[in-house]
Formats: sequence, C-alpha cells, structure tokens
Amino acid sequence: MDFAYGESFTESSPEAYERLILDVLLGDANLFPRTEEVELSWKILDPIEEYWDEHGTPAQYPAGTWGPVEADDMLERDGRSWRRP
Repeated sequence: MDFAYGESFTESSPEAYERLILDVLLGDANLFPRTEEVELSWKILDPIEEYWDEHGTPAQYPAGTWGPVEADDMLERDGRSWRRP
C-alpha cells in the first residue's frame, strides 16, 4: 500500500497529543479507559506486584537474547534444555 497522508488530504496529520486533545474537546472518549477498566487492571496487576515484592522480580535480560541464565537453570533441574533453532 502506498499512502501519504499529506498527499491525500489538504492538511498534515495531527500529532498524537493533538489528536488526543481534540478528542477531549469533542467529547469522544473512545481512546480513554473507563473507571471500571482501570480498576480491573489494578485488580489483576496488584497481586503480581505483591508477589514480586515478597519473592523478587523476574530475572532481567537484554532484548533479542535467549533469556536469562535462570531460565536455563530452571530446565536443567529436571534434566531438560531449551530447543533452539
């Protein structure tokens, strides 16, 4: 698909925040989460954060790698290993 907003319309595409502010001014709440959605999100995430506070957070590793060494150690405890291409 070959599409250029500036060539198809007489004005340039609004920046993300410009669009957001315009939606607020127009009363369009489609891009805004409702209170119930926010509350449910925290109901799901709070137990995870509490677990991490008590037991530690997941091991960190650089993006694009095969994951942390702890993942290899976990499988090796059962005599297993990751299948890598």
